[in-house]
Amino acid sequence: MRHPSGSSRRPGATSGPLVAVCVLLLAACASPTPAEPRAHTPVESYVDVSFQPTGMADAVRNSPVRRFALAFLLAHDGRCEPVWGAGRPLSDPGLAAEIAAVRAAGGEITVATGGAVGDYLESRCASAADLATAYTAALDATGADGIDVDIETGVPTGLVADALARLQRERGTGVTLTLPVADAGQGLEESGLRLVRAVAERGTNLTVNAMLMNFPVSGTWRGSLLGAADAVAAQLTGLGLGHDRLALTIMAGRNDTGVTTTVDDARAVRDYADAHRIAFLGLWSLARDDGGCPGRPQAVATCSGLAQAPYDFVRTLTEESA
Repeated sequence: MRHPSGSSRRPGATSGPLVAVCVLLLAACASPTPAEPRAHTPVESYVDVSFQPTGMADAVRNSPVRRFALAFLLAHDGRCEPVWGAGRPLSDPGLAAEIAAVRAAGGEITVATGGAVGDYLESRCASAADLATAYTAALDATGADGIDVDIETGVPTGLVADALARLQRERGTGVTLTLPVADAGQGLEESGLRLVRAVAERGTNLTVNAMLMNFPVSGTWRGSLLGAADAVAAQLTGLGLGHDRLALTIMAGRNDTGVTTTVDDARAVRDYADAHRIAFLGLWSLARDDGGCPGRPQAVATCSGLAQAPYDFVRTLTEESA
């Protein structure tokens, strides 16, 4: 929002000799027009719900992050029945206590389904109505206001799109599709783009979250991250979706493919996000935002592989751009 100039002069009013001065020195007399303030991009950290505790309660006390995505909701014993990873029940009291701590600090929760491994609900539910019901059970158990569907394998595209349309229509739930990047030139993989198209065609208001991780390097890794962001933005533009429907999620530190996303890389992605006013920035993951294993050559779930202080990544992502 632009701030008013503060001038109280009515149209047509004059101030004697000052008028002539202002004609000669217009630039000096004109009220300055403040630049449009740059909106800072919201930040969300993913948490691995199979960890007990997940770390959310500590994070809201000791870091600036206030929105968390609970990862991941899966199918229980091959049925269309939702359960957290490692078989943790939806109503687990320890998780409920952590969610309460987040809310007490003014935070919010998203339910994330799917992921890199595990038995997808999206592949086990026989109908869109059944899948929407499974999503609803997790939303009710957590009080979450959004569903984040992380698809990294084949799923029935029409069924998922119908379920999400139904969920948003009936509950007003926010919908995010989290999808892999093929490379910095292409952007999203074709299967992911088909899902985006199907969801959008059903009139669902969605955010597309590009996974800026684990794809081939072209030039520098930082250049690859920003190039992939541009490529995905162009794909969304082709579908009639603007930057406000784009989200970007990075992986703290060592990626599974061996490349390393540094805190400086995170800062560059944050600056890109602020400049383009995207929907949100994500971090995979809360437990990895820790320097407990500096120099480790393989990616692990509990530290970044970098020498860093706890929460360096979320602190960087939540800073205002210069």
